[in-house]
Amino acid sequence: MSQLFNLDSSLFKVLTRTVDLAILNFLFLLFCIPIITIGSSLTALYYVLGKMVRDEDKNIGKSFVLAFKKNFIQSTIVWFIMLAAGILVLVNFLLLGTLNGLLKIFFISLVIIFGFMYLSILLFIFPYMARYKDTIKNSLLNSLLIGLSNFPYLLLLLILFLFPIIFVFSSTVGFLSGLYFITFGGFSLLAFLYSYIFRKAFSKYEV
Repeated sequence: MSQLFNLDSSLFKVLTRTVDLAILNFLFLLFCIPIITIGSSLTALYYVLGKMVRDEDKNIGKSFVLAFKKNFIQSTIVWFIMLAAGILVLVNFLLLGTLNGLLKIFFISLVIIFGFMYLSILLFIFPYMARYKDTIKNSLLNSLLIGLSNFPYLLLLLILFLFPIIFVFSSTVGFLSGLYFITFGGFSLLAFLYSYIFRKAFSKYEV
């Protein structure tokens, strides 16, 4: 029994990580409240989680706040770019219903291609900025290239990203369950799983 509560025991490490993720989830949601800060909050989230998966995390709260401040301007600009691009893709998707024939097939193909490229950038851009110091242009381009050149990882990320969204909006029960899940650690838990994938993808380009 004494081994069960040992500081080096597996149970203690799991409990510690669970508490860390809950705290990180609270910070993420708190810093997302103004809406315009979602980008910098995501970057800070992935910065801390990147340290977690490398077992380098020491002070979660301090690391999160410092990363939030450091990346605020660039991450906010990127967030608005991605938001505008997402709205554009959505509007074009909704307009497909007004088209017919070959024109509709052509624009469906375009929306699928650009939608896929958009999701690739969206999934990789904030973890990329959390890990590397780069210009906005290079960050967007490299996120796309890394995503497309690591298709198995990208596909896995898309499944992990889209499945919870589909589940949440599938029913009232799904919505309430999803709301409870994201409130008490869901965002940080999913991002924690993503971070292991990002680590493998990014490590291929690091010496």
